[in-house]
Amino acid sequence: MEDRAWKIRVGEVFRVPHGAAPQQQALRSYLQLTRGTCARPADLQKGMFFYASVTEPGHNFRRLPAFIFLTNPHKKDSESMPWIDIVEPDVGYALFHGDNRMPGRPYIAGRGNQKFDEVQHFYVEPELRMFAPPILMFAQKDVSGIRKGYREFCGYGIPIRCTVTTQREKTTGKYFTNLAIELALLHLKNENEFFDWAWIDARRNGSISQEQVLKFSPSAWRDWVRNGNSSVERCRRNVAKNNILKQTAQAALSPTERDILKDVHAYYANEKHPFEGLASYVATRIIGHACKRGWVTKRSGDMGIDFVCRLDIGDPGAQLSRAPIVVLGQAKCQKNPVSAKDLARVVARLQRGWMGVYVTTSVFSEPAQLELAEDRYPLVLINGKRLAQELERAIVSEGMNLLELLERETQWYNLNEKPYSAGRIVEDSVFASQSDVLIAKSTGAAGAS
Repeated sequence: MEDRAWKIRVGEVFRVPHGAAPQQQALRSYLQLTRGTCARPADLQKGMFFYASVTEPGHNFRRLPAFIFLTNPHKKDSESMPWIDIVEPDVGYALFHGDNRMPGRPYIAGRGNQKFDEVQHFYVEPELRMFAPPILMFAQKDVSGIRKGYREFCGYGIPIRCTVTTQREKTTGKYFTNLAIELALLHLKNENEFFDWAWIDARRNGSISQEQVLKFSPSAWRDWVRNGNSSVERCRRNVAKNNILKQTAQAALSPTERDILKDVHAYYANEKHPFEGLASYVATRIIGHACKRGWVTKRSGDMGIDFVCRLDIGDPGAQLSRAPIVVLGQAKCQKNPVSAKDLARVVARLQRGWMGVYVTTSVFSEPAQLELAEDRYPLVLINGKRLAQELERAIVSEGMNLLELLERETQWYNLNEKPYSAGRIVEDSVFASQSDVLIAKSTGAAGAS
């Protein structure tokens, strides 16, 4: 057992016994890290591990020291992991799926899901926040082409949203329910980017009160304990970067991303206009659940706009507390880089309070990005790599293959070409019958056969 706990960095990689290559033995041990100054390390086999609870001095409940969430990107969309986790430490965000994957069994039956559900009140009740267990995020790491034996520390955080989602097994097609947990990963600015494992060891020590334990915690955690949800964005990790992304970085595709883009290009090779329907679908997924699809514009006279969406800001259930924003979209299924002139066509159509989105299967040129950054136009850029990533997530979450998804979005395109002016999107009435039209068309076709 170590004399003292380690200080570690986000992005640091640890070796796992019997998996790491001999030449990587210089890396620190994951088992020694998670053992700390205590007797027992984390269980290597559990994707949702939690330390044993300890007595909380002066209280009638026990303290759960911490969760360790482990995601394996190499198993995404597989039979053992039929979903895609998202971990983005530099923007302080993670989406992690729980440990239930058995059809016919309630989501709460998963051991990790059950424990996570039991402690939710600690995150939401102000007087209990100091007792809430931190969530430590790790990801399986590929080192020198070897997928097994390495785990990367991706940060620590709190749950900000938790939903029950329905997923489907790949081979049997059977459905099951599971937890989808969104995390805010918190910063370590005041700790010089070091995470001190002594905090976790203190949480595992039942003889130390929580007031004393807090002294070991990062400053962002203490801020959240004091102020709750109002402090989340202030405490979230956010790594400052150059906003200009090189074309080579945008074109660095994984084999899966490359295959998806190849199939997309092949599907729209003879008729590119229906790509606008797919682009509007991907745009709404990326912008967020508050963004609604409207329609695609007529082919002639679109003036640089291919589709129109609406983003609702505020309370969706209260008319006075909601502000709709017009979203103008441009879609290009192409291989040439998008230029500053291309972006300018969308920007020229924006009115005050509107925003734009540009979706392409290609990349955005560096001069185009620079001009956009300098003028600070409200334009969301979705390049081919990001498009492929979102399509991969969509086919997993919706339980269909890529061809089925493309055909569905082509059908949506054919049913939703409208001559409306963009400003009409703020009218709720334009959404009233769109889904009904699609259902009616499908039902009519089925009845005719």
